[in-house]
Amino acid sequence: MKKFKKLLAGLLTGAMLLGSMSVSAFAADKTPVIDTDPAKKGSITIHKYEYNGVSTTHGTGEIADESKVPDDAKKKPLQGAGFTIYKVAGVNDLKNYYSENPTSLPAVSDYVADGKIKQEYATTKIGEEKTTNSAGIAEFTGLELGFYVVIETTTPDKVTTPATPFLVSIPMTVKSGDNWLYDVNVYPKNKTTYGVVTLEKKGKNEALLKGVTFALQKKSGNSWINVIKNESDDTNLNLITNENGQISVAGLSQGTYRFIETDRGADNGGYIMDGATTYEFTVTVDADGKIHYTYNNETKDGIDINIVNEKPDITKEVKKGNDWNHNADYSVGDMVPYRIKVSVPSNITKLQTFILTDTPTNLDDKIDTVVIKDGSTEIKKNDVYTIVREGTNGFKIAFDPTKMSAYAGKEIIVIYNAELLDSAVTTTDGNTNDACLEYSNKILPDSTDPDKDNPNTPTTPTTPGTDKITDTTYVYTFKIQIVKKAESESGTPLEGVEFDLYKEVKAGTEGAATADEVKKAGLDSSKAWKKINETSLKTNTEGTVSQSGLKNGDYYLVETKTNETYNLLKEPVKVTLKIDYAITTGTTTTTDSDGNVTIVKDPVTKTTFNNDENKTDGIQIQNVINKKGFTLPLTGGMGTVLFSVIGLALVLAGVVVITASRKKTAK
Repeated sequence: MKKFKKLLAGLLTGAMLLGSMSVSAFAADKTPVIDTDPAKKGSITIHKYEYNGVSTTHGTGEIADESKVPDDAKKKPLQGAGFTIYKVAGVNDLKNYYSENPTSLPAVSDYVADGKIKQEYATTKIGEEKTTNSAGIAEFTGLELGFYVVIETTTPDKVTTPATPFLVSIPMTVKSGDNWLYDVNVYPKNKTTYGVVTLEKKGKNEALLKGVTFALQKKSGNSWINVIKNESDDTNLNLITNENGQISVAGLSQGTYRFIETDRGADNGGYIMDGATTYEFTVTVDADGKIHYTYNNETKDGIDINIVNEKPDITKEVKKGNDWNHNADYSVGDMVPYRIKVSVPSNITKLQTFILTDTPTNLDDKIDTVVIKDGSTEIKKNDVYTIVREGTNGFKIAFDPTKMSAYAGKEIIVIYNAELLDSAVTTTDGNTNDACLEYSNKILPDSTDPDKDNPNTPTTPTTPGTDKITDTTYVYTFKIQIVKKAESESGTPLEGVEFDLYKEVKAGTEGAATADEVKKAGLDSSKAWKKINETSLKTNTEGTVSQSGLKNGDYYLVETKTNETYNLLKEPVKVTLKIDYAITTGTTTTTDSDGNVTIVKDPVTKTTFNNDENKTDGIQIQNVINKKGFTLPLTGGMGTVLFSVIGLALVLAGVVVITASRKKTAK
């Protein structure tokens, strides 16, 4: 029994193969006398694996039979585990414990409390902490004989439960009990737990954005290190959003992480890549090994990180009656009301460029009529924007993004008038007015930003690229063609017949006809009228004449001169322009070699004019018939003299007749 106590020294090693060491029974009389020569040295080699299973193989202090180490442990050496050892008993104590009459066996609790060395033994530390290498090994060599406490003083982030402190005896008996082991190998077990985080990427109107790339980084001291592998199984992480706009990242050990967007994806043109904002979260494990996550100052058992990309927008509209549309019809000279609705992104103050350009064709933007409103409140020029003439007839509004915080996430409206010029076309191409919003398509950290670990931080001052969104309105104008015929619609064309064209207008309209002009033209004198044509509309050899640049509505033809032997029309001829336009649209998106995107919203790909359900080229044909008849002479002409002579003769004849009659009566 006395010799058997020597065997109990094996119990002093508190680490087994992936657990606690034990010792097998063996014949006591085989154990030789311990060699306590002061020159004799030993070592402790720690083997660390990441292993959460249950092993039934026990350690002996000797190099483990690798065939008995579980496969899933051998594949995952645990790097970065730090150990510190303390020599709590010397060679004399060793002799005492291995004597035939030891007073007691040492216990870890004699030296350790709450996982830390007791204060009275703190000075017994041997050297500095040793950290396991990529093979999961840490070695303490050249150790004097005695008893050592081994404490895991640094745990990798993935470790949720460190190894329990244990005692090692240098030397200890080998498994067979017939010799002493001076170089001891231990296999302490750690418990590891990993987190899972899901990121969801959305865009405008809750659209799920596929193909957006993120960087995942983990904080290490004052630096951020890129995380590209699952720590649990060493597989590569997929950090690109799927068709559901999601990235799911597993194998996250404890620590502080952040996501940073690095690419918006090829199919997400128009969205602004925000490479300056970081989405930071932490993964922690409680004493029970349960994972917790902290994001936006809120701790939960699980998190989904929802990230929204901003995308500005514009809508260009022209007023048609009381409504706003993408198309309308107007007459040349009309002031055409326009409005542009601009959706301002919520991160507007981070953009470098935000410019609105208006480019009309056959129209002249009246720059002095431009007003920009936030709801009913006017945004003052120069406070937030400047406006200048662009080209011949357009304008450019340059917003200062740094001054637009009050409008972030809102819709502002630009309203103005444009005059339809006499160069306006009657064709289905229409007279266009384009609005183009140009804006920064990336938000990048400044080159002086101290966060150089952000992969988007440029090394030199950088101007991000710009995307463009264009929306177009169409103003159509039509034509009335007068066909003048003699006697019937199949009659001879009448050349040289002249007309004026009138349209009813509001009272007080500039250029309206005078009361005498209205009376002479035979128009309703209770209404206001304006002559459309500047020069008389005179029929050609084919009996036709046209007036273009007209919007839909009622017009009145007043004939002012006709051919000889034909009567002038007794009253104006009403002509109704009613041409419908059917429009086909389709958005186009193009990307240049630098990745900048231009989106052309709903451009008209085809326009069809229809008049009384029949296709037309935008021309209303009006047949006008003149009849031959008695034409009254002009005042002051020879006819007047003739009639005067005849009248006088008749009067004289009457006098003669009356005189003769009186004479006969007298007789």
